Amino acid sequence: MPRLALLGGEPLRRKPLGRWPLIGDEEVGAVERVLRRGKLCATMYSSEEVAKFEEEFAAVVGVKRAVAVSSGTAALDVVLRAIGVRLGDEVITTPYTFIATATSILHNHGVPVFADVEPATRNIDPREIERRITERTKAIVVVHFAGHPAEMDEIMEIAERHGLYVIEDAAHAHLAEYKGRMAGSLGHAAIFSFQESKNMTAGEGGIITTDDEELAEQCASLREHGRRRDRPWYYHEVLGWNYRMTEIQAAILRVQLRRLPKLTEERRRNARYLSKVLEEFEFLSPPRVAPYVKHAYHLYPLDYQPSVLGIDKHTLARVLQAEGIPLSEGYCWPIYENPIFSDPSRMPEVPFKVLGREVRYGRGLCPVAEKLCYETGMWLPGYVLNAPRDELDDVARALEKINRCRDELAEASRLLASQHSP
Repeated sequence: MPRLALLGGEPLRRKPLGRWPLIGDEEVGAVERVLRRGKLCATMYSSEEVAKFEEEFAAVVGVKRAVAVSSGTAALDVVLRAIGVRLGDEVITTPYTFIATATSILHNHGVPVFADVEPATRNIDPREIERRITERTKAIVVVHFAGHPAEMDEIMEIAERHGLYVIEDAAHAHLAEYKGRMAGSLGHAAIFSFQESKNMTAGEGGIITTDDEELAEQCASLREHGRRRDRPWYYHEVLGWNYRMTEIQAAILRVQLRRLPKLTEERRRNARYLSKVLEEFEFLSPPRVAPYVKHAYHLYPLDYQPSVLGIDKHTLARVLQAEGIPLSEGYCWPIYENPIFSDPSRMPEVPFKVLGREVRYGRGLCPVAEKLCYETGMWLPGYVLNAPRDELDDVARALEKINRCRDELAEASRLLASQHSP
């Protein structure tokens, strides 16, 4: 009888399941090309790799303009400023995402308003958006969680009725599609991230996509200290940042963009395969994908049923990690339970204290997101889906081992609890 690796047994696998990032000779050659050219900085007045990358990325997404910046967070900062978020404006977003989606609102002196998510996709629920609109609402920031686009038709209809901007946070959604349209072309503007974990990467980097030429020019100015293309170098019209992408980053990303379709299709094929295999396990359900969506699989989300095994998701994650399967318990709490939101003494003075408004965030605000965080929401990193099929089968083998070792799970839970006790 095998014993759980967490309790001293032999791990199912010792090598990492999948690897990321995928860097090859083409990326090395692209970097060398830039270094030999001797120009590393890109500006609105002069660039080669960045300008070409912007054109190529816009063409892939199907929009008129793309504005490259230094990170996905920078992209959010810029686009929120460009659409006119000002002191005290409310911006509705999801609590089930990385914190930058919300803190970028704070950086622009806006007030984040959290709307609950749909349990099937973890995406923001259009009905919850409608419930939270007030006379102060300026925009909606929609996250395409894990690479599954949100219900954009409903969201855009709500926004049109109320005169709101819609920004897509597509940091997870490179090449995702919604009803035949690419993520990044569905709202008034969108942002993508190229941080190291993302489906295409240069270590860091971001980009803004839009069909609005004027908005694109505002974003280009804001990323570069408020400069304008038709004015001299030392002319600065608005308050901006240095959020430029480098020529080296863009050169790497141009290679990554060419490779992306093949890697994405591989993830989709392997996701379908893995989902079929996982149907036999009653305690862990594969992701649900709408029939009109093409998933990008930055993550492979899983729904855990704690009552079946009698252990919490933290324990399950640790048990599987010990077996060599990189299962993550995912977000451990909604954004608004981080101290910057939940502890009044840590909340930024702007906008709350300046406006004299009391805004409270805390448990009970978004019950669906909280259940996902505390009980049921888990995921595998998307790069696992680029592993060879025979290695991907180790996920099912590890789950079968857990089934055979159910009588050891309580012991594993006690061990982990003792490690965290004071």
